Amino acid sequence: MKKTWSLFLQDIRLSLQGLYFYMEIIIAVVFVAVMLFVVPDSFSRTETRHVYLELPAPLRSVVVGELEASGATIVLANSLAELEQSMQKDRMSSGLVVSQDGAWLRLEVVLQGHESEQTRALLQATVEGAMLEGVPGLTGRTVTTVLVPNAPRLSDRDSLIPVYLTINVALMGLFIIAAYIFLDKEEGVIRALAVSPLSTGQYLVSKMLLMLFMGLVNSVVVVALLRGGLANYPWLIALVVASNLFGSALGLLIASYFNSMVQAMEVLYTAMIVLMFASYSYLMPSFSPWWVRILPTYSMLFAFREVLFENGNVNLMLIAIVQLAVLGMLAFALAHARYKRTITV
Repeated sequence: MKKTWSLFLQDIRLSLQGLYFYMEIIIAVVFVAVMLFVVPDSFSRTETRHVYLELPAPLRSVVVGELEASGATIVLANSLAELEQSMQKDRMSSGLVVSQDGAWLRLEVVLQGHESEQTRALLQATVEGAMLEGVPGLTGRTVTTVLVPNAPRLSDRDSLIPVYLTINVALMGLFIIAAYIFLDKEEGVIRALAVSPLSTGQYLVSKMLLMLFMGLVNSVVVVALLRGGLANYPWLIALVVASNLFGSALGLLIASYFNSMVQAMEVLYTAMIVLMFASYSYLMPSFSPWWVRILPTYSMLFAFREVLFENGNVNLMLIAIVQLAVLGMLAFALAHARYKRTITV
């Protein structure tokens, strides 16, 4: 343990002379500045709905008026093909085809294809409700049930903090720890390790401790500046430790298959891009296919959102921490086994 700690302190001193440590500081400063002075507290939400009307002219104006009353931006299409093309250009929009079936109107909701069953039902109810409100003498029977009354909510600006934490703690750690490994390979540190009293595990753990130190300081300072005393810092620290363990161990494992940063760059970037697909589901909940929900970063994002509250969902945070810790330890074990075999490469 004493050797690992000494190597960790040496790594910190060396990192102060390198680029990556200051790059982390610059990214954090820029993020906080943008969040405080550029990003508004709330974003405007205007839904765009592309509509194709297979109706006679007198009825078209009535239907358009009813649809506009729902608050959505209505874009009329001249054909079904034009509607689909417009929706492909705007992946956040929905579509609607309105036709006449005898004395009734037939509504067909056109979706992007990735929406969940709950989202589809909500869109259907929204369209039907907007149309039924225009029926004279009809009394609405819609009942809204709030599952958690007075539940705390994040502002739109603060909702971006979990995305930053996920990128900074897990994905940047994945990239930077690989960079440190390749730097040591170029300078001959890896070969020297084979004849030194240090074990392979001690060397790898010291690198992970360096990433953890940088991630903890960065995350706590950013959250403190943006959320103040509203966050749950003990759970934040626990989640940062688990997330950093996962990202660093994955970076070590990927780096073990290559001899230089140039060779590993494509795989590292691909891993980062795939893992960040979960941010689409976080920012746009209607997009939540199963292959996104199984990504470790999916639970990480929502757990980071919970730590921004003083009384966040403990079960969600605990599940994410356990999942990330298990995956991190598995990745570290695989990386350790590979480095023991290839330490002189």
